[in-house]
Amino acid sequence: MAIPHMSVSLRPGDYLQIAAERMAVDGVPAGEGFARIERVEIISDINFLSPGSTHIRTRAVRQIAVVFCHGMPGPVMLREGDQWTLSEVDSGRARQDSAHPWWPENAAPLFIGSRPAAEPPPFRSRVQGPDLVVPAARPEPQPPRQRAAVFDKPAHMVMVGDYLQIHALRHPQWDMRVDEGFHRVEWIGHLAGEALVGVLNDPSWARGHLTLASVHGLSGFLVLPEVPVTVLVQPNPERRRSDEDEAWHEGPFYELAGVTEPEPAEQRHTDAALRPKPPSSESSLYPSRFDSPIERALHLDGVTGTRLVAASRLPWPHNLFKCRHHERAQALAATYPEGHNKTAHAELFTRLSDQDFATCPYHQADDWKAVTETVLDFTRAEPDSEAQDRLYDATHLSDRDRSWFRSLIGGGHIWWDHGSKYLTNGQHRLCALRAAGVEAVPVYGRYLPGLDETTPSQDARAHAKRTVEDFWSAHLTAVFRPRLLSARLARLLVRYPRLRSLLPMSDSRARP
Repeated sequence: MAIPHMSVSLRPGDYLQIAAERMAVDGVPAGEGFARIERVEIISDINFLSPGSTHIRTRAVRQIAVVFCHGMPGPVMLREGDQWTLSEVDSGRARQDSAHPWWPENAAPLFIGSRPAAEPPPFRSRVQGPDLVVPAARPEPQPPRQRAAVFDKPAHMVMVGDYLQIHALRHPQWDMRVDEGFHRVEWIGHLAGEALVGVLNDPSWARGHLTLASVHGLSGFLVLPEVPVTVLVQPNPERRRSDEDEAWHEGPFYELAGVTEPEPAEQRHTDAALRPKPPSSESSLYPSRFDSPIERALHLDGVTGTRLVAASRLPWPHNLFKCRHHERAQALAATYPEGHNKTAHAELFTRLSDQDFATCPYHQADDWKAVTETVLDFTRAEPDSEAQDRLYDATHLSDRDRSWFRSLIGGGHIWWDHGSKYLTNGQHRLCALRAAGVEAVPVYGRYLPGLDETTPSQDARAHAKRTVEDFWSAHLTAVFRPRLLSARLARLLVRYPRLRSLLPMSDSRARP
């Protein structure tokens, strides 16, 4: 179990979380992502921070905890606030780590204005270190697992997108997984020359150059001297895309005076000359977690935004709990097998009259078609341009239509990822758009560029009726083998829902 401590309360012997859980193809063993702290420095004199910075965290900081952890290529300047540590650690790992320190012992403070952490640590509810436990079944040593291909390059050549080895060793080493210890670099900054004098008590430690790296899952940034570091040759493409889509932190945690950011194009050009070709077997290390090629393509190549989707491609609602006709929907759902609420809502749509729709506040718009056209025009305009500003004003729409328009471009998107069985958001407004005869709807979510989602275009009532008929036809074919009989029964069940109660109880009909 992990417990929080304030960054300035950390102490040697704590096992600090240095990485968020990775997308693993071979499991995440206990203790991965945590490293033993060997030394803590507290920087109280923070004059090396950029003067006049508008960066909120930089302006607010009063002192910075720096930790030197076992297996890491450099110290970490932690962000202020809580950090997570393990409450229990495998006793064999703790003995191994403490017996083989990674950093020099009794070293002088590295950073200007720093001092060794106080003992006992302040603000610490748990004074002692983690409990040492013996696993119930200690595994026998095994041959080392096959690991991903790597190569070394100078620290100053590390670039955004590299999978940098931030933790080189977890005991037992033979148990380390394919790409364990490697995490995606999200920001890079450089310090060199006179700028080093204002940061380090011994500028020679940097060997002429400091590289600051924000890394996915690390609550602070690595401080790397100019030494060789290790990166993956070819990261798992599915993990890489997940990390890109779910970035940990944008930019640096603190702004230091004199920091420069490298030119990405130059770094990529230099990296291309150094990076070796991956072994032919490398891709076999990463079996896909997706069952279908389209799901994998959507993950790897999909983009997130607004596009036009045929309403007939979109799921029917699964629970219109704020609908005036919610009880009618529940009554219909009770006649279906469990898990078929969407089909029940499609049937409800076929049974609602114009007067029924008019009683629902989500159907109160003057011109839904004009609203959707304005949404599309707005999303296609250049962001933050005068044209987009004019479209946002939407002076051609009525007051209430303007409100619907802004709900569809703000946090209230109709949200659907291609291929999903459910809407993430927007059930009620999609129902209103269908009732208004809008056959192609502006939808926000993940999709594949170039894939036409506007077909087939179909009248909503016809689509709803077909959805219900197809369900009962397929369901009865599974229950009663003769297809002719099934087709006739299906038509009766669609027309007379009360007859559904005569079906065998083994079909697990839903209860209201």
